[in-house]
Amino acid sequence: MIADALKLSVYFGESITNGSRLASDALMDRFQERGVRFAALLRGVEGFGIHRRIHAQRFPDISTDLPLLGWAVDAHERIRGLLDVVDRTVPQGLVTLEVARLATGADVARAEFPTGLGRAAKLTIYCSSGEREVVGLLRDLGATGAIVLAGVDGVESGERRRVRLFQIRGRTPMIIVSVGPAERLTRVLPHLGEVLPDPVVTLEPIAQVKHDGEVLEPFRALGPDADIWQTIRIYTRQRMEVHELTRRLRHAGAAGATTILGDWGFSSDERPYGDKLGRVASHRPSYTAYIDRPHKIAEMWPLIDELTAEHGIVTSLLVPAYRERAGGVANGSLDVRRQLQTLARLSE
Repeated sequence: MIADALKLSVYFGESITNGSRLASDALMDRFQERGVRFAALLRGVEGFGIHRRIHAQRFPDISTDLPLLGWAVDAHERIRGLLDVVDRTVPQGLVTLEVARLATGADVARAEFPTGLGRAAKLTIYCSSGEREVVGLLRDLGATGAIVLAGVDGVESGERRRVRLFQIRGRTPMIIVSVGPAERLTRVLPHLGEVLPDPVVTLEPIAQVKHDGEVLEPFRALGPDADIWQTIRIYTRQRMEVHELTRRLRHAGAAGATTILGDWGFSSDERPYGDKLGRVASHRPSYTAYIDRPHKIAEMWPLIDELTAEHGIVTSLLVPAYRERAGGVANGSLDVRRQLQTLARLSE
């Protein structure tokens, strides 16, 4: 299958409840009941949102309410049909929708990247095993970087998969993200069936602004009248000042940011890396998502540029639908059709 798709992201705190249950567990139940093609629940290590408080695994901001990211991908109609369910299930948090091309099974080999705002491409691979083989394939075929984000819960092919107590290694859903030139990532597609039994991928156009300090595509700043949202994503090693980035974004008035640690990855031509026995410091890659109005991101750009002066991949993407809720406060809209018209105008 090759089809137009939507990627649904739900950012919320792990203490949020739905009645007597955790909202995270209820959300994965709803995804399974609705037959979502792929869904994963990712646990962050640091972040802040509408209440401005940083929640982190580190001192002095240590918290028992770490950020979560619920991620689901499927055809437009199925994802749009989930929005009311998500509202009822997660009463507080941020919801975004992004447009992608979905390819599955043998059709992955002939899929093509769509064009859009930005000269680079983003390939996202959804699986529950074979992640190191996929990363090795990406590196061998010239991809400029990749990160493996391991879920703690999720749905794959209609089956619920979650991490169990004392489980060392299981078949929980994983998301592998690779960003770079479309021609390099296209080389990978015909070979994914060699390492995954039934590959599922999404393909997107994206602006890759920086790679290890080098500017690849000028940052595009939009004015305050742009009726759309924007996300900056930073892929780097944890040793980079990710904590400093979170603190300074919050202090400067950014809407919110979430950082998730990856299990495995690489950048440029280095060997893939992650945590290994005997290492004191973590060498895991990290993924930080910052979402805000474009004019606000333009204000924050000098800060982001400074903190990625030497390391990391920085991407920019316009988000067609965004809504944040907390108590009686609600910002944004999930009217994706109207926002897609805005994207089309900006592409002209």
